[in-house]
Amino acid sequence: MGKQNIGTINAMVRITLGLFFITYGAVRVTKRPWSQRYWVIILASAMKIAEGIVKYCPVTDMVKQQVETKFPFSLMTSSNSKSDSSSNENSNASSHSENDRSSNSTTDKAEAIEKAAENINPS
Repeated sequence: MGKQNIGTINAMVRITLGLFFITYGAVRVTKRPWSQRYWVIILASAMKIAEGIVKYCPVTDMVKQQVETKFPFSLMTSSNSKSDSSSNENSNASSHSENDRSSNSTTDKAEAIEKAAENINPS
């Protein structure tokens, strides 16, 4: 099993909805025990409760791995090796030079996205 990959609020929502739907399925199974769809609802709800308790979702983990393999760069971080070294040298840089660095980082990200899009859908 992997490390925890969902947050506390997400886990609480999964547990709450899982308990709701497991109750719903149990009530429906007592009225129609021959119907298999309510058993599926109960099993899926139990799975969501377990995911909420251990704070690990295998589907979320799989999707994150697929995204990381298709897009090896991160859109959330704005670290650029040139801007990091220059920020260490000039700790009292003006806000104008900070804006220049962030715009360069943005254009680097835009170019990387365009290259990734060309690899996915060459036209």
